[in-house]
Amino acid sequence: MVRNTDNFDYNLDYYHGFGKYYFNYILKTIISIGNINQEPGLILDYGCGFSHLKQLSKNKKNIIGYDIIPKLSEVDDYRKLKPSKIVISAVLEHLYLNEIENLLQDFLRMNPEAILLVSLPTENIISKLMMFFAGMSNAHDDHVSKYDDINGVIEKYYKPAIRKYLFFKMSQVTMYIPLKNINNVTN
Repeated sequence: MVRNTDNFDYNLDYYHGFGKYYFNYILKTIISIGNINQEPGLILDYGCGFSHLKQLSKNKKNIIGYDIIPKLSEVDDYRKLKPSKIVISAVLEHLYLNEIENLLQDFLRMNPEAILLVSLPTENIISKLMMFFAGMSNAHDDHVSKYDDINGVIEKYYKPAIRKYLFFKMSQVTMYIPLKNINNVTN
């Protein structure tokens, strides 16, 4: 399932130890800046994994999880939804840039006004040191796209409205607003 390493099994929940604190804090930041608990519309948790966003949110009924692992998904085809907000936490770095671009175009087709809430690792020197001290020095081995490149692709279609850096800039959480309707986007 993983593209470039045998070190990971995505059927396992990696929210334990330091990772649990780290990822829960990121999700709590997404919930806060995205006003998830008060959102009346549908929220797509793309790459939901073990549904930690839903577990942390007070707005459980509005959150629908989709993951590439079918047993973790609540829907078979996310493209049939019309979410008002889309959460993509710790996912895009696992996709190639052309796949990210196709995914963003899917999102714009689903709802050209949907807000994106994205978390990305910056993979800076502090994150590399923290991974080493946490005994997780291979944590980024399965990443196939880099932070700056991912932001460049996203910003072809969306404008950052709020951006926060967490853990000494180890992670970026951004709320994005669509730039234009998908009908104006060239493929």
